[in-house]
Amino acid sequence: MSETHRIPQNTKENDELDLKFDTTDEITVPRLLIDQVIGQEHGTNIIRKAAAQKRNVVLVGEPGTGKSMLGQAMAQLLPKEDLEDILCIPSRREPQSPRILVIPRGEGRLIVDLYQRKAMRSVGIKNVLSIFIPLIIFTLAFLSGQWLMGVFVALIAFIVINQVRLRSEIAVPKLLVDNSDKEYAPFCDATGAHAGALLGDVRHDPFQSGGLGTPSHERVEAGLIHRAHRGILFIDEMATLKMKSQQDLLTAMQEKKFQITGQSELSSGAMVRTEKVPCDFILVAAGNYETLKGIHPALRSRIRGSGYEVYMKETIPDTMENRRNLARFVAQEVVKDGKIPHFYREAVLEIIREAR
Repeated sequence: MSETHRIPQNTKENDELDLKFDTTDEITVPRLLIDQVIGQEHGTNIIRKAAAQKRNVVLVGEPGTGKSMLGQAMAQLLPKEDLEDILCIPSRREPQSPRILVIPRGEGRLIVDLYQRKAMRSVGIKNVLSIFIPLIIFTLAFLSGQWLMGVFVALIAFIVINQVRLRSEIAVPKLLVDNSDKEYAPFCDATGAHAGALLGDVRHDPFQSGGLGTPSHERVEAGLIHRAHRGILFIDEMATLKMKSQQDLLTAMQEKKFQITGQSELSSGAMVRTEKVPCDFILVAAGNYETLKGIHPALRSRIRGSGYEVYMKETIPDTMENRRNLARFVAQEVVKDGKIPHFYREAVLEIIREAR
């Protein structure tokens, strides 16, 4: 630091700051994000109310005012006891219409593991057959003097046996949403997401028609609206979403369920349509003042009618409390980064001087 920017230790200004620490390592960082937000007291109060009431929120403000942080903080306030796992199960009657099973958090992985163990036993038997059947074919052909033909037929048999999927393999459910390891309710950032990522999609499988391809239920991919079930769906710059996606998002918010199907009409995934998948999320939309003009009128009306609009502060008054908050903010960022060393008191004073 040059002499022109160095802050003297014994000035009246520094005495008034009353920052009694040597490094930011001595500053206590709150555990919850909602307590770490500084300068947005009105916003944090609204977020607490919205979390308790499970209301949607629009955060309006310029970049860097803490909109994303408030969205993450809201997820921490939601009860994780309400979380659920979502399974996609094959349907024997209608293979192109997989079923959806919703179960308590943590049970989904146990069910999938159980089915996978059964499938592994069947795979072991199939592997044995893939060796012995071609071997028997080749032996019979060799004894009859047609060993060249035997090699060809045995190779074809080996390939076919390994390509065929047993019923036990196909019956293994797919875990669409796994909340077993969640410490808090899910927070899904859907900023800039395309329709497939937001609403769910079905992967393309060019071998589907031959019966040797990937089963329909295994190609189903959950969207962010489904992963945010019982949690927060955060979308910054809401106006960048296409109107069709905003309309589908409104439908999902109203019904709290949304069917997953292929987003591309040219792929085989468009033939697959699941049962309606739960997506009971809280929408936290963010953007600046111009962004509000690009939000679908019905979507914004629903948020305003049963939710909150929060206008973020861009400045905070120069008070002793806010100076201490800035020092705590520095400590928070150091802890969050986990790599940079803690700041000395003189460095924090310089940051406060720049902020003023």
